[in-house]
Amino acid sequence: MIQRLSQHIVSWQIEKNILSNEQRPLYLYAYEVLINQLVNVLIAVIIAIVLKAPIPVFVFLISYIPLRSYCGGYHARTNGGCTVVSALLVLVVCLLEHYITGGLALYLPPVGVAISGVLIYFFAPAPDKNKPLDEAETIRYRKKSRQIWLIETVILGGLYYVYPRVSVVIAISHILLSLMLVYGVFKNHNE
Repeated sequence: MIQRLSQHIVSWQIEKNILSNEQRPLYLYAYEVLINQLVNVLIAVIIAIVLKAPIPVFVFLISYIPLRSYCGGYHARTNGGCTVVSALLVLVVCLLEHYITGGLALYLPPVGVAISGVLIYFFAPAPDKNKPLDEAETIRYRKKSRQIWLIETVILGGLYYVYPRVSVVIAISHILLSLMLVYGVFKNHNE
Protein backbone atom coordinates (compact mmCIF):
# COMPACT_ATOMS: atom_id res chain seq x y z
CA MET A 1 0.00 0.00 0.00
CA ILE A 2 2.75 2.44 0.97
CA GLN A 3 4.71 1.47 -2.12
CA ARG A 4 1.72 2.08 -4.41
CA LEU A 5 0.98 5.43 -2.76
CA SER A 6 4.61 6.45 -3.22
CA GLN A 7 4.47 5.46 -6.89
CA HIS A 8 1.34 7.56 -7.42
CA ILE A 9 2.87 10.61 -5.73
CA VAL A 10 6.15 10.35 -7.63
CA SER A 11 4.42 9.73 -10.97
CA TRP A 12 2.17 12.74 -10.42
CA GLN A 13 5.15 14.95 -9.50
CA ILE A 14 7.09 13.77 -12.55
CA GLU A 15 4.07 14.50 -14.81
CA LYS A 16 3.87 18.01 -13.34
CA ASN A 17 7.64 18.48 -13.89
CA ILE A 18 8.21 18.90 -10.16
CA LEU A 19 10.62 15.93 -10.13
CA SER A 20 12.84 14.45 -12.81
CA ASN A 21 12.36 10.88 -13.99
CA GLU A 22 16.10 10.15 -13.74
CA GLN A 23 15.89 10.18 -9.94
CA ARG A 24 12.66 8.14 -9.76
CA PRO A 25 14.06 5.25 -7.59
CA LEU A 26 15.47 7.71 -5.07
CA TYR A 27 12.17 9.62 -4.85
CA LEU A 28 10.21 6.38 -4.50
CA TYR A 29 12.43 5.29 -1.62
CA ALA A 30 12.24 8.69 0.07
CA TYR A 31 8.43 8.78 -0.12
CA GLU A 32 8.15 5.21 1.16
CA VAL A 33 10.29 6.11 4.18
CA LEU A 34 8.37 9.34 4.79
CA ILE A 35 4.94 7.72 4.52
CA ASN A 36 6.02 4.79 6.69
CA GLN A 37 7.27 7.18 9.37
CA LEU A 38 4.02 9.15 9.22
CA VAL A 39 2.01 5.94 9.62
CA ASN A 40 4.17 4.92 12.58
CA VAL A 41 3.76 8.31 14.27
CA LEU A 42 0.00 8.22 13.64
CA ILE A 43 -0.23 4.78 15.25
CA ALA A 44 1.86 6.06 18.19
CA VAL A 45 -0.58 8.97 18.61
CA ILE A 46 -3.53 6.56 18.57
CA ILE A 47 -1.82 4.38 21.20
CA ALA A 48 -1.13 7.48 23.29
CA ILE A 49 -4.80 8.46 23.15
CA VAL A 50 -6.13 4.97 23.85
CA LEU A 51 -3.74 4.36 26.76
CA LYS A 52 -4.03 7.96 27.99
CA ALA A 53 -0.25 8.24 27.84
CA PRO A 54 0.57 11.25 25.62
CA ILE A 55 3.63 12.36 27.58
CA PRO A 56 5.37 8.94 27.65
CA VAL A 57 4.72 8.45 23.92
CA PHE A 58 5.89 11.96 23.06
CA VAL A 59 9.05 11.61 25.18
CA PHE A 60 9.72 8.19 23.65
CA LEU A 61 9.41 9.50 20.10
CA ILE A 62 11.61 12.55 20.63
CA SER A 63 14.30 10.53 22.39
CA TYR A 64 14.16 7.37 20.27
CA ILE A 65 13.84 8.65 16.69
CA PRO A 66 16.91 10.91 16.52
CA LEU A 67 19.13 8.35 18.20
CA ARG A 68 17.76 5.47 16.11
CA SER A 69 18.44 7.46 12.93
CA TYR A 70 22.17 7.36 13.62
CA CYS A 71 22.57 4.15 15.63
CA GLY A 72 20.80 1.85 13.22
CA GLY A 73 20.10 -1.68 14.38
CA TYR A 74 17.32 -4.10 13.57
CA HIS A 75 15.34 -3.32 10.43
CA ALA A 76 12.17 -5.19 9.55
CA ARG A 77 12.04 -6.72 6.09
CA THR A 78 8.83 -4.91 5.12
CA ASN A 79 7.06 -1.63 5.87
CA GLY A 80 4.31 -3.62 7.57
CA GLY A 81 6.85 -5.36 9.77
CA CYS A 82 8.37 -2.00 10.66
CA THR A 83 4.95 -0.66 11.61
CA VAL A 84 4.22 -3.67 13.83
CA VAL A 85 7.61 -3.46 15.59
CA SER A 86 7.21 0.30 16.07
CA ALA A 87 3.73 -0.12 17.55
CA LEU A 88 4.99 -2.85 19.88
CA LEU A 89 7.82 -0.62 21.06
CA VAL A 90 5.38 2.19 21.86
CA LEU A 91 3.15 -0.25 23.75
CA VAL A 92 6.12 -1.62 25.71
CA VAL A 93 7.22 1.90 26.66
CA CYS A 94 3.71 2.80 27.86
CA LEU A 95 3.36 -0.38 29.90
CA LEU A 96 6.84 -0.17 31.42
CA GLU A 97 6.42 3.50 32.27
CA HIS A 98 3.14 2.71 33.99
CA TYR A 99 4.39 -0.26 36.01
CA ILE A 100 7.95 0.82 36.88
CA THR A 101 7.55 2.60 40.19
CA GLY A 102 9.25 3.02 43.54
CA GLY A 103 12.90 2.05 43.87
CA LEU A 104 13.04 0.59 40.38
CA ALA A 105 12.04 3.97 38.95
CA LEU A 106 14.92 5.57 40.88
CA TYR A 107 17.53 3.09 39.67
CA LEU A 108 16.37 2.62 36.08
CA PRO A 109 17.58 5.97 34.66
CA PRO A 110 21.22 5.65 35.80
CA VAL A 111 21.34 1.94 34.94
CA GLY A 112 19.68 2.58 31.58
CA VAL A 113 22.16 5.35 30.79
CA ALA A 114 25.10 3.10 31.68
CA ILE A 115 23.86 0.13 29.64
CA SER A 116 22.85 2.17 26.59
CA GLY A 117 26.03 4.24 26.71
CA VAL A 118 28.28 1.18 26.63
CA LEU A 119 26.27 -0.54 23.89
CA ILE A 120 26.04 2.58 21.73
CA TYR A 121 29.74 3.30 22.22
CA PHE A 122 30.79 -0.19 21.08
CA PHE A 123 28.14 -1.11 18.50
CA ALA A 124 26.77 2.04 16.86
CA PRO A 125 26.21 2.43 14.04
CA ALA A 126 24.85 -0.92 12.92
CA PRO A 127 24.47 -0.87 9.14
CA ASP A 128 21.87 -2.97 7.40
CA LYS A 129 21.78 -4.50 3.94
CA ASN A 130 19.04 -1.96 3.15
CA LYS A 131 21.20 0.86 4.52
CA PRO A 132 24.88 0.04 4.04
CA LEU A 133 27.40 2.59 5.30
CA ASP A 134 30.78 3.38 3.82
CA GLU A 135 33.73 4.16 6.09
CA ALA A 136 33.15 7.93 6.16
CA GLU A 137 29.44 7.46 6.93
CA THR A 138 30.26 4.98 9.68
CA ILE A 139 32.59 7.46 11.36
CA ARG A 140 30.08 10.29 11.01
CA TYR A 141 27.14 8.19 12.27
CA ARG A 142 29.20 6.87 15.20
CA LYS A 143 30.12 10.39 16.26
CA LYS A 144 26.57 11.69 15.81
CA SER A 145 25.00 8.77 17.72
CA ARG A 146 27.35 9.38 20.65
CA GLN A 147 26.60 13.11 20.61
CA ILE A 148 22.84 12.57 20.57
CA TRP A 149 23.11 9.97 23.35
CA LEU A 150 25.17 12.41 25.43
CA ILE A 151 22.72 15.29 24.90
CA GLU A 152 19.77 13.08 25.80
CA THR A 153 21.64 11.76 28.85
CA VAL A 154 22.29 15.31 30.07
CA ILE A 155 18.59 16.06 29.59
CA LEU A 156 17.70 12.86 31.46
CA GLY A 157 20.02 13.90 34.29
CA GLY A 158 18.47 17.35 34.46
CA LEU A 159 14.96 15.91 34.59
CA TYR A 160 15.79 13.10 37.01
CA TYR A 161 14.90 15.14 40.10
CA VAL A 162 12.34 17.50 38.55
CA TYR A 163 10.32 15.12 36.33
CA PRO A 164 11.47 11.61 37.27
CA ARG A 165 8.83 9.89 35.09
CA VAL A 166 10.24 11.61 32.00
CA SER A 167 13.73 10.38 32.87
CA VAL A 168 12.30 6.86 33.25
CA VAL A 169 10.83 7.04 29.73
CA ILE A 170 14.12 8.29 28.27
CA ALA A 171 15.95 5.44 30.02
CA ILE A 172 13.44 2.89 28.69
CA SER A 173 13.86 4.39 25.20
CA HIS A 174 17.64 4.12 25.41
CA ILE A 175 17.49 0.53 26.65
CA LEU A 176 15.07 -0.51 23.89
CA LEU A 177 17.19 1.25 21.29
CA SER A 178 20.30 -0.51 22.59
CA LEU A 179 18.57 -3.89 22.39
CA MET A 180 17.48 -3.16 18.80
CA LEU A 181 21.05 -2.05 18.03
CA VAL A 182 22.66 -5.20 19.41
CA TYR A 183 20.06 -7.43 17.77
CA GLY A 184 20.72 -5.69 14.45
CA VAL A 185 24.49 -6.12 14.82
CA PHE A 186 24.17 -9.87 15.45
CA LYS A 187 21.51 -10.32 12.76
CA ASN A 188 23.72 -8.55 10.21
CA HIS A 189 26.75 -10.54 11.32
CA ASN A 190 24.92 -13.84 10.78
CA GLU A 191 23.62 -12.91 7.31
